Amino acid sequence: HWNDPDMLEVGNELLSLAESRSHFSFWCMPAAPLMAGNDVRHMTPEIRDILTNKDIIAIDQDPAGKQGYRALSEPATQTEIWVKELSNKEWAVAMLNTGTTAADLTVHWNRLWTIQGKFNVRDVWGKKAVGDTSSPYTTRVESHDVVVFRLSPAE
Repeated sequence: HWNDPDMLEVGNELLSLAESRSHFSFWCMPAAPLMAGNDVRHMTPEIRDILTNKDIIAIDQDPAGKQGYRALSEPATQTEIWVKELSNKEWAVAMLNTGTTAADLTVHWNRLWTIQGKFNVRDVWGKKAVGDTSSPYTTRVESHDVVVFRLSPAE
């Protein structure tokens, strides 16, 4: 009962680096099998870093085995937000810029009705803590790029 959206295109010439990062993120949100579809003998260090990022792979391989889903789609702001319940009462949240230009995107944690309580927020790709869910979070996101957060219960 696992999603199998076929082969990853990360690192293939038709995708930008941002699109490769988004593509990989959206394979990890539904807990899909991760099989590289590029020629690993000739990939750039940036593509290698995407395909071997332990934090995003941990979201894909979370023991709960639950798939993520689109929680919000806001065409006016060209934003999609996906959530995934993880084990240990944690959550993954992916915020995608579907637009053709960079934009400041905001996640309003209180609009994600399945996530209840206060959580500490870590930017998975940025590898840094970015606060907690007590207030909205805004960040600049390049065209077709993604920001993935891991939420851990605040004590």
